[in-house]
Amino acid sequence: MNYNTKKLTKLNDREFAEDIKNYIKSSHNFYEIKIPELKVLAKRLHEEYKIKDFYKVFNRLWKKCHEGERALAIRTLQLYKKEFNIETWKFLKNKLKDMKSCDQIDFVSERIVGEILLNEKELEKELEKISRSDNFWLKRIAIVSTIPMIKTGDFRIAIRLLERHINSEKNQIQEATGRIINEIGKKNKNLAKKIILKHVHMPNTTFEFATENLKELRKLRKIKKLKNNKSFWKW
Repeated sequence: MNYNTKKLTKLNDREFAEDIKNYIKSSHNFYEIKIPELKVLAKRLHEEYKIKDFYKVFNRLWKKCHEGERALAIRTLQLYKKEFNIETWKFLKNKLKDMKSCDQIDFVSERIVGEILLNEKELEKELEKISRSDNFWLKRIAIVSTIPMIKTGDFRIAIRLLERHINSEKNQIQEATGRIINEIGKKNKNLAKKIILKHVHMPNTTFEFATENLKELRKLRKIKKLKNNKSFWKW
């Protein structure tokens, strides 16, 4: 199909589905540049539809339950970030439970939910709520979605979520909390150091991510662990 001459809005359902199949294969990694077709198709959809109309297209893609169609839906939606509002969150919220991979979760969290959060402060309460969910993927979404705010220098909600989850036993949450501390460190190194030193006995995965740019703290943690071991044997 030639996307330069045939508008997607002119396609009927059958043609639309066939064109999607031709471009998207479920075995691909849809977040790597090696799949340029995905970006081309997403850009074209973005050009053809206003955001409210695209919600319908998103639903059609999402209901296919195939990784490729869902990746296209997500990739296209993030192109509308200048138009995001609380309605975008309401539209997306019920679909979050369908996401099961770190790549997909983090892309949606940072590129979509986090962008909504920048302009819709009422979303903070929603994120606080889902961060208490039993679903660890929802917890990860809440945590990672604070990255855009961190980049503006606003650490409030990120620190609240860190305090709640920094000692999580789930690897997916450990990665997320460690990454958040690392992001804070890019804006405020002293604050990141304080957080790390306060929780110096955090899980290893969290600590490794958190100290990616603060490797001097890794030696300090080893010393503290050594001292604790000596105190134990002395007792």
